[in-house]
Amino acid sequence: MKLPELSLFCGLALLAGQAPAQAAPNDLPALFGPRVVAPARFPTPVVVGDFDGDGLPDQAYLVTIKAGSATAKLAPDVTVNDKAFGVEPLGENAEDLALAIVPGSGKNKTLLPGYQGKDSSDFFGSPMWAEAKPPLGLAKRGSKIFAEFKHDEKAIRYDVLVVGTEAGIDMALYWTGKGYALFAPDEEP
Repeated sequence: MKLPELSLFCGLALLAGQAPAQAAPNDLPALFGPRVVAPARFPTPVVVGDFDGDGLPDQAYLVTIKAGSATAKLAPDVTVNDKAFGVEPLGENAEDLALAIVPGSGKNKTLLPGYQGKDSSDFFGSPMWAEAKPPLGLAKRGSKIFAEFKHDEKAIRYDVLVVGTEAGIDMALYWTGKGYALFAPDEEP
């Protein structure tokens, strides 16, 4: 085999090795189960970073969660983290907007709803989440904003998902090694 053919072959082999984790990156029902769909305004990941430190790009989506039913279930490898943004367990309730993270491995995905309880506005129900560009960003490991968060929250080790608030105080969603936690700095008077 000549060098260009070998390069093409090796490139295809590398892509084939990554295919299971990225088989259909924007097919949210295939990734999370038929209960999770992409809102029309957020069909692709809103932030990509290495949130869990494994060297693979993890993808953060804004999603809609349908009410649970016999046909609307979550995939078995989906963890619902009710504590980061929510107050009460999501259970079979629906959410117009929630955060969803697909790790680079494609396995053990996480849903982070902002459910506050029946007849209550949820975390993602704030007007700032209705804007074209959601208040989400990335603080890459080693960046200035990463260092600021790390200074205040020693458990932060990898890329951080920066979550804006109406008060203008950014929060950091970070991987603990077991799941995601939200760090909210004290508001300065």
